[in-house]
Amino acid sequence: MNIIIRPAREEEQSEIALCIAEGFEQDFSFFRKNIDVVAKALEPGIRSERFYVALYNGNIVGIAGISDCTVRAVYTNWSSYRKCFGLIMGTIAKLVLKKEFEMPLSYPVTTGFIEFVATRKTIRRSGIASMLLQESMRKAGYKEYILVIEENHPAVNCYRKLGFIGFKKTKKKNGYTKLFMKLNMQNMPCQ
Repeated sequence: MNIIIRPAREEEQSEIALCIAEGFEQDFSFFRKNIDVVAKALEPGIRSERFYVALYNGNIVGIAGISDCTVRAVYTNWSSYRKCFGLIMGTIAKLVLKKEFEMPLSYPVTTGFIEFVATRKTIRRSGIASMLLQESMRKAGYKEYILVIEENHPAVNCYRKLGFIGFKKTKKKNGYTKLFMKLNMQNMPCQ
């Protein structure tokens, strides 16, 4: 498979939003089950300069969003949420997602924060996400990376293979466990 990984372009916001909507479909289904509507709501808040894309046959098949303490990868856009989700759900989305997307990060400027890694449904389980993440981290150039995920074994195993180690766990009110993982780039295995 000939995959090209490069920084995203501003005109690719809609495709980035679609990858996020598909990749986190279960999380966004509370607001709307229609992936296209979710993508449309997210699109204006995409900071494309914080994303890397994986291209296959000229099409975006995966994205990785990497931010730091200076700016996050996505911001909430209430008018877009209100337009796509309606007044009540749009307001709820703004309140819920603002904390998730815009909370300041307390990590040093030399630390990258992995915010989103997602692939299109048609290409999942092909190794593209690992390749995308590994190459994106090299291109972004941070000394260390941190990510936070709801504990699920396939994702944790993928990150461990890349050299990430867990350093903190927190139990959420909904019963899920959040796992904090980090990677020092000196410890990333060569592929």
